[in-house]
Amino acid sequence: MKFKEFIKDSFVLVGFSAAGKWDEDIVYPIPRLWEKSRKFISERDADKIVGVCLPPRSNHYFYTCGMEMNSVDFHKIDEGMTIHTFPEQKYVVFKHIGSSKTIPSTYEKIWSVFDKEGYSIKEGMPEIEIVSTDMFGKEETKEYEMEVWIPVK
Repeated sequence: MKFKEFIKDSFVLVGFSAAGKWDEDIVYPIPRLWEKSRKFISERDADKIVGVCLPPRSNHYFYTCGMEMNSVDFHKIDEGMTIHTFPEQKYVVFKHIGSSKTIPSTYEKIWSVFDKEGYSIKEGMPEIEIVSTDMFGKEETKEYEMEVWIPVK
Protein backbone atom coordinates (compact mmCIF):
# COMPACT_ATOMS: atom_id res chain seq x y z
CA MET A 1 0.00 0.00 0.00
CA LYS A 2 1.43 3.35 -1.07
CA PHE A 3 1.54 6.39 1.18
CA LYS A 4 3.07 9.85 1.33
CA GLU A 5 4.30 12.06 4.14
CA PHE A 6 2.70 15.48 4.43
CA ILE A 7 2.85 18.47 6.79
CA LYS A 8 -0.70 19.75 7.31
CA ASP A 9 -1.16 23.36 8.35
CA SER A 10 -3.20 24.18 11.43
CA PHE A 11 -6.93 23.97 10.82
CA VAL A 12 -10.37 24.36 12.34
CA LEU A 13 -13.05 21.68 12.01
CA VAL A 14 -16.72 22.43 12.54
CA GLY A 15 -19.08 19.49 12.54
CA PHE A 16 -21.12 16.94 14.41
CA SER A 17 -19.47 14.79 17.11
CA ALA A 18 -20.08 11.68 19.17
CA ALA A 19 -18.23 9.03 21.11
CA GLY A 20 -17.97 5.74 19.25
CA LYS A 21 -16.58 2.24 19.19
CA TRP A 22 -15.58 -0.50 16.76
CA ASP A 23 -17.92 -3.48 16.98
CA GLU A 24 -16.61 -6.16 14.63
CA ASP A 25 -17.16 -4.67 11.15
CA ILE A 26 -19.64 -2.00 12.22
CA VAL A 27 -18.44 1.43 13.30
CA TYR A 28 -20.71 3.52 15.50
CA PRO A 29 -21.66 6.44 15.16
CA ILE A 30 -19.64 7.37 12.06
CA PRO A 31 -22.24 6.71 9.31
CA ARG A 32 -24.84 8.85 11.11
CA LEU A 33 -22.35 11.72 11.60
CA TRP A 34 -21.31 11.61 7.92
CA GLU A 35 -24.94 11.78 6.83
CA LYS A 36 -25.66 14.79 9.07
CA SER A 37 -22.49 16.51 7.88
CA ARG A 38 -23.25 15.76 4.24
CA LYS A 39 -26.39 17.93 4.42
CA PHE A 40 -24.56 20.74 6.26
CA ILE A 41 -21.67 20.69 3.76
CA SER A 42 -23.92 20.52 0.70
CA GLU A 43 -25.69 23.69 1.86
CA ARG A 44 -22.33 25.51 2.08
CA ASP A 45 -20.80 24.39 -1.23
CA ALA A 46 -17.72 22.89 0.44
CA ASP A 47 -15.54 20.66 -1.74
CA LYS A 48 -14.74 18.03 0.90
CA ILE A 49 -16.07 16.38 4.01
CA VAL A 50 -13.59 15.82 6.84
CA GLY A 51 -13.75 13.36 9.74
CA VAL A 52 -11.36 13.34 12.69
CA CYS A 53 -10.90 10.58 15.22
CA LEU A 54 -9.31 10.94 18.66
CA PRO A 55 -7.38 8.99 19.68
CA PRO A 56 -6.14 7.31 16.51
CA ARG A 57 -6.01 3.51 16.37
CA SER A 58 -8.39 3.01 19.23
CA ASN A 59 -11.49 0.82 19.63
CA HIS A 60 -13.16 3.59 21.69
CA TYR A 61 -12.90 7.08 20.23
CA PHE A 62 -14.41 10.54 19.80
CA TYR A 63 -15.32 11.29 16.19
CA THR A 64 -16.18 14.60 14.54
CA CYS A 65 -17.35 14.90 10.96
CA GLY A 66 -17.79 18.18 9.14
CA MET A 67 -16.10 20.97 7.27
CA GLU A 68 -12.57 22.30 7.53
CA MET A 69 -12.02 26.06 7.87
CA ASN A 70 -8.89 28.21 8.05
CA SER A 71 -10.17 30.11 11.08
CA VAL A 72 -13.06 30.07 13.51
CA ASP A 73 -16.26 31.48 12.00
CA PHE A 74 -19.09 31.20 14.51
CA HIS A 75 -21.64 32.28 11.87
CA LYS A 76 -21.11 28.91 10.13
CA ILE A 77 -21.89 26.84 13.20
CA ASP A 78 -25.39 25.44 13.62
CA GLU A 79 -26.98 24.32 16.88
CA GLY A 80 -25.64 20.96 18.06
CA MET A 81 -22.30 21.33 16.26
CA THR A 82 -18.82 21.31 17.75
CA ILE A 83 -15.70 23.19 16.79
CA HIS A 84 -12.12 21.96 17.16
CA THR A 85 -8.76 23.53 16.36
CA PHE A 86 -5.64 21.52 15.52
CA PRO A 87 -2.03 22.71 15.14
CA GLU A 88 0.31 22.02 12.24
CA GLN A 89 1.25 18.33 12.16
CA LYS A 90 3.15 15.76 10.11
CA TYR A 91 1.01 12.91 8.71
CA VAL A 92 1.40 9.81 6.63
CA VAL A 93 -1.42 9.76 4.07
CA PHE A 94 -2.99 6.61 2.62
CA LYS A 95 -5.79 6.21 0.07
CA HIS A 96 -8.81 3.94 0.36
CA ILE A 97 -10.46 2.96 -2.94
CA GLY A 98 -13.62 0.86 -2.96
CA SER A 99 -16.93 0.54 -1.17
CA SER A 100 -17.16 2.15 2.25
CA LYS A 101 -17.96 -1.34 3.57
CA THR A 102 -14.31 -2.29 2.87
CA ILE A 103 -12.83 0.56 4.91
CA PRO A 104 -12.10 -1.72 7.91
CA SER A 105 -9.89 -3.96 5.71
CA THR A 106 -8.11 -0.87 4.35
CA TYR A 107 -7.33 0.16 7.93
CA GLU A 108 -5.86 -3.30 8.60
CA LYS A 109 -3.52 -2.77 5.63
CA ILE A 110 -2.70 0.76 6.76
CA TRP A 111 -1.70 -0.39 10.26
CA SER A 112 0.42 -3.18 8.80
CA VAL A 113 2.36 -0.74 6.60
CA PHE A 114 2.47 1.86 9.39
CA ASP A 115 4.07 -0.64 11.79
CA LYS A 116 6.40 -2.13 9.16
CA GLU A 117 7.73 1.33 8.27
CA GLY A 118 8.43 2.04 11.96
CA TYR A 119 6.11 5.00 12.39
CA SER A 120 4.75 6.05 15.80
CA ILE A 121 1.46 7.86 16.33
CA LYS A 122 1.68 11.42 17.62
CA GLU A 123 -0.57 11.30 20.68
CA GLY A 124 -3.13 14.06 21.10
CA MET A 125 -3.42 14.61 17.34
CA PRO A 126 -6.32 13.43 15.20
CA GLU A 127 -6.51 10.70 12.62
CA ILE A 128 -8.20 12.38 9.63
CA GLU A 129 -10.45 11.04 6.88
CA ILE A 130 -11.02 13.29 3.85
CA VAL A 131 -13.55 12.66 1.10
CA SER A 132 -14.26 14.87 -1.91
CA THR A 133 -17.90 15.90 -2.11
CA ASP A 134 -18.06 14.49 -5.66
CA MET A 135 -17.98 11.07 -3.95
CA PHE A 136 -21.45 11.67 -2.43
CA GLY A 137 -23.70 8.84 -3.58
CA LYS A 138 -20.76 6.61 -4.53
CA GLU A 139 -20.12 5.18 -1.04
CA GLU A 140 -21.10 1.64 -2.03
CA THR A 141 -19.25 1.57 -5.36
CA LYS A 142 -15.74 0.46 -6.25
CA GLU A 143 -15.02 4.06 -7.40
CA TYR A 144 -15.40 5.49 -3.88
CA GLU A 145 -12.17 7.12 -2.62
CA MET A 146 -11.05 8.70 0.60
CA GLU A 147 -7.75 9.69 2.18
CA VAL A 148 -6.69 8.51 5.63
CA TRP A 149 -4.20 10.76 7.44
CA ILE A 150 -2.32 9.28 10.41
CA PRO A 151 -0.42 11.71 12.71
CA VAL A 152 3.22 10.77 13.28
CA LYS A 153 6.01 11.83 15.61
